[in-house]
Amino acid sequence: MNPSRAGFSLVEVLVSVMLFSIIGVISTGMLTASLTARDINQASADRAEMIDRARLLMREDFGQLVNRPVRLSDGRNGEIGFAGSTSGLAGSTGRASDLTLIAFTRAGRPNPGALQPRGSLQYVEYVRTGDRLIRRSWAYPDRQFETPASEFALLSNVDSLDVDFLNLNSWVTAMASGSDQGQATSLPRAVRLRAEMTDETDLEFVLLTPEFPS
Repeated sequence: MNPSRAGFSLVEVLVSVMLFSIIGVISTGMLTASLTARDINQASADRAEMIDRARLLMREDFGQLVNRPVRLSDGRNGEIGFAGSTSGLAGSTGRASDLTLIAFTRAGRPNPGALQPRGSLQYVEYVRTGDRLIRRSWAYPDRQFETPASEFALLSNVDSLDVDFLNLNSWVTAMASGSDQGQATSLPRAVRLRAEMTDETDLEFVLLTPEFPS
């Protein structure tokens, strides 16, 4: 055989191309599977973090409830310190599409060194807007129209949402506490929030209040 004419035959070239193609297909499949697994793991981690953060914040909120009526945004004195209803509260602030489920005042808001001109009380509303549960809060409990609100998404991808309140020894779907005649004079002993997510999983939070007997 003449060395100057040595090389690969057509069959050898075709076999090499076929092998490289197979290796490429396998590598692409493995890379796609790895990226998909990474996205799934990240989504699971994000969801677990969201649930843990919501549980912690809700436990702090309802664990420091105070039965203190606040002045309404139009300047009138309020008579209800806590209100909640699974069908929504009337006359709450926010957009027309919002459904305010719970409104309350809580204590324990830190103010190190009294640097801010406020106390430790905070007015909070739990609002469902679209597929999210929003925690809407104001820096001052006796707010005015221009008092800005802060919003934080507790849960997202919510399909349905219900709240119940432990009044004495019974769970009720609506409750109000305050000084107004006909209202309960004490806060609920516990708040139960149940959410059905869009992925058909169920979440349930049972949160004790200072009224729960020790």
